[in-house]
Amino acid sequence: MNLRAASSAALPPPYTVRVILVVDDEDDVRRFVRRTLEWAGYQVEDAGDPQDALRVLENTGPDLLLTDIVMPGLDGLKLAAKAHQSHPRLRAIFMTGFASQFEQELTGSVCLSKPFTVTALLSAVEAAIGLPRNKPAG
Repeated sequence: MNLRAASSAALPPPYTVRVILVVDDEDDVRRFVRRTLEWAGYQVEDAGDPQDALRVLENTGPDLLLTDIVMPGLDGLKLAAKAHQSHPRLRAIFMTGFASQFEQELTGSVCLSKPFTVTALLSAVEAAIGLPRNKPAG
């Protein structure tokens, strides 16, 4: 028996790593979210502004966009709309300290109200894209 074939047959199936793009102009919030998600096992890319986020989107294919709404220039709602043009399957979760001001725009969307807990963050992310590493279909 071929040793290489025997050893590869014994390996568990590969897993799909879940990638999240975190966008927030507040460094402390962005670092908190990034560290929490990495601790949970997700792969995280981050950006401090929407323009940087669009550049990151060009180079990666994240499973989830986790974005603040109120940012200078392009807001998080417009960022998500623009991201969906090139990544139609990209899911989005919004973060804001002003959720009541965006009720109409957020209808049907997931929004974390700042300040939020680690549990709320991880629950929202898991509901949107699943666990950090999921078995591939098939």
